[in-house]
Amino acid sequence: MEFLTPEKLNGLSIINENQKVLCPHCHTDDIYGHGIYKGRKRYKCKQCSKTFNDFTGTAISGIKKVDKFQEYIELTLESVSIRKASKELKISTNTIFAWRHKILASLSMINGNSFIGIVECDDKQFKINEKGSRKLDRKAYKRSSDRKTKRGISNDKLSVMVATDRKGNPLMKIAKMGRIDSDSVEKTIGSFINPSNILCSDSHPSIILWANNKELEHHTFLASKQHVKNQCYHVQHVNSLDNRYERWIKPFYGVATKYLSQYLNWFVFLQKIKKSSEPIKEFAKIIMANIKTINQYRNIEREYEKLNIPHYLRT
Repeated sequence: MEFLTPEKLNGLSIINENQKVLCPHCHTDDIYGHGIYKGRKRYKCKQCSKTFNDFTGTAISGIKKVDKFQEYIELTLESVSIRKASKELKISTNTIFAWRHKILASLSMINGNSFIGIVECDDKQFKINEKGSRKLDRKAYKRSSDRKTKRGISNDKLSVMVATDRKGNPLMKIAKMGRIDSDSVEKTIGSFINPSNILCSDSHPSIILWANNKELEHHTFLASKQHVKNQCYHVQHVNSLDNRYERWIKPFYGVATKYLSQYLNWFVFLQKIKKSSEPIKEFAKIIMANIKTINQYRNIEREYEKLNIPHYLRT
């Protein structure tokens, strides 16, 4: 993977050389060249007067072990665990953990594209997981099954909207705490669907209400009664996507709810590059293109608090 060697990173940007340079602090393009520092071209923003280089704000920003970082990018594509990556690269688990979530934060920009043609959607619920938390005001559970939760759909679980079209454009986004409503459906998939799309889903009343408000052609299904309409309308693709996610996430032995959005980004990206001839190079370009990565990484805790997790911490 030559294009990520330290020598090339210390030169002018070759990953995002064709990308318009924006200030990572205020996101304006009103900038000018400001010399070279440690072999990297610098810029200065006329609006906020801050200086930066091609990698400021991206996942590579501040990384000293660039050679090890590029190796970890390859391991991320293989969905390798933190402990295994730490052992293989001979780097502490804390460093690998930070690298993982910086990389996953950069993938937020690819979790969601405009859909084409028939779109299948579904809502999926996840149990709240406080794995690794040091802010509990109750005794920690020895295993996740120790926490008593209602079976099936309930308001003490986290809802995620899952959608895909027949072209293989998947989307998985956190909707809200508890059962979905039409507003949470709009928030997650509304901007990616247009009137020309045909929607297929189960008979969830909130999805039906949302589709009616959007004036979409909408086909609903009851799994116990009907699976396919007119030989083309069904929800088999989105159900398959759900199943692939379950198999993929299982080796991680539970993901903390705080980081769930990051893992959804990771899984969606892996689905999108399945047929790519150069997945590592494509991965690197996405990492280098997102100048909001560091801010998103630092805001993980704040975004988690916005979910308004209720009294479950004491249950």
